[in-house]
Amino acid sequence: MMRHNHGRKAIAPARRTDPMIGLFMLRTAGQEHGPVMARIAGELYVMMFSNAARALGARQTLGVNNAEPFYVCDANRGQLVRELHDAGARGFIVDYDPEKGAYTKAGEIPAVENAL
Repeated sequence: MMRHNHGRKAIAPARRTDPMIGLFMLRTAGQEHGPVMARIAGELYVMMFSNAARALGARQTLGVNNAEPFYVCDANRGQLVRELHDAGARGFIVDYDPEKGAYTKAGEIPAVENAL
């Protein structure tokens, strides 16, 4: 639905953004293809990164040298959310630093019905 501002150009209403959009994740290729995840306190979390360079830097540290950065955008979000739910992922962590055992932020995987 478009709004009109008294003769000015129509403005599309703001959409609620998903915190995963704009992040990168590592995806492995081959037989064991899929997102790189970590088990934390018995729950699966997908490893996300604020940029491709951080994702590439984490490959060796995480022992997934065959993984490549994958950009999460609105176009692939729905399929990715379904894939993560099917894999049993509970949430995501961003920019995990194994030396410090810390990450910059975390979030829940959206419900599948909200992924469309």
